[in-house]
Amino acid sequence: MLRNLLILVVVALGFWLAAERMLMTTPAPAETAVKPPALEPIIPPPSRQPPNLVADISVHTEQELDILFTRVEQLLDRPRSENEAPLVSIVLHGPEVAFFAVQNYAKYKGLVDRAAKLAALGAVDISICQTQMRNLGIATDQVPPFLRQVPYGPGEVERLLENGFVSM
Repeated sequence: MLRNLLILVVVALGFWLAAERMLMTTPAPAETAVKPPALEPIIPPPSRQPPNLVADISVHTEQELDILFTRVEQLLDRPRSENEAPLVSIVLHGPEVAFFAVQNYAKYKGLVDRAAKLAALGAVDISICQTQMRNLGIATDQVPPFLRQVPYGPGEVERLLENGFVSM
């Protein structure tokens, strides 16, 4: 029995020394702390970028332009950043050019304000034809500044189509 007790003490001492040695060689808890995996940003998988759209607008009523703006608003899910292309490039070169003349603002205020809002959100890039403006007696300083003036509307449509835009 003394022999068994002695063996038990020696084995316990061996475990105690082994444990002591392991604790001395184990790095401090801060060093052994397992770092959580780096979190990847939640970004949707890359999808095929929809084509840039150009709307060659030659409408005769504000209701037709209103329908177009409603459709753009339905497509807009968030404000666009400066480095993102607008959802639609609109080229105004028909009778609708008169809707945007400063002297007609009171009559078409809702339409002009809606266009300005969509332009400010980056949803649309609106070009207005200077040739049609001259035909209607509208000076270049008589349209809101959010409209990008181009010399010839149909030429701007052609330029956009050549640059990969898709007509809608």
